[in-house]
Amino acid sequence: MIAQMTHHSAMPPIDWARRVNRSWLVRSNLNDHSEAWLDYLAGLNDGRLQRSCEMARSLCNLRRTYDDPKPWFYAGLFCLATAAEAKRFLDIHRVTKAAVPAMENDEAVLLWHDRIRPETAELLEKLRRGIEELMSHES
Repeated sequence: MIAQMTHHSAMPPIDWARRVNRSWLVRSNLNDHSEAWLDYLAGLNDGRLQRSCEMARSLCNLRRTYDDPKPWFYAGLFCLATAAEAKRFLDIHRVTKAAVPAMENDEAVLLWHDRIRPETAELLEKLRRGIEELMSHES
């Protein structure tokens, strides 16, 4: 069973996201790519940094207690990325890249999706539904 994630709900979303990202061991340097994403958003100053961090926390809160929080966190963190940004920051992180709404119809994502295991397809569908649910509440 995955240990319960400590949410530090009193922490501001950006501080929380950076802390969580630094605390995990992840594959293929996803934490470094995520830190670069956060720095990139901070430099843009277009309002997406705060929203992305809020989405990461909110998406983590949608998961079941025993689900690994990492896919939920990273899907939320990158959910506001454009297709070009997702390709830049998530090139080798297939599940997270496929969860980004702007990548849903990307040819490479569709090709990969046709080859994934049922468990991965189920996780991806849950992530996409969670993002859709959170974004519909923002409208």
